Amino acid sequence: MEKQTKITYILFGLVALSVFVHNVIYGLFRIENPISFGPAFAVALGFAISVVQNTIFYIRKGEPRDLWKLGWIGLFGLVGLIPGFNYGFFGFFGFFGFFGVKGWKRIKDK
Repeated sequence: MEKQTKITYILFGLVALSVFVHNVIYGLFRIENPISFGPAFAVALGFAISVVQNTIFYIRKGEPRDLWKLGWIGLFGLVGLIPGFNYGFFGFFGFFGFFGVKGWKRIKDK
């Protein structure tokens, strides 16, 4: 797996971990804690920027060549089918679109 794609997956894992920690702290104290919300938000923002940056680099330069592997994140959309979870997880189904990335046309710089 190329470095750019690996960084995106690492950020996704950190988002899941930081949101879990934030929810545990909120569940214990019933107070919205900015100390745990801040890192969760920052890592989520970094993940979103990483996905957009990788997509733009792929369209312009053809790198990273394994961008299609981000399609596996789409499986987290299935969590939205579990009763009691937020329907916002359905948004992850959009990542299945990365499986078709090999057919995308690149913009060639002149």
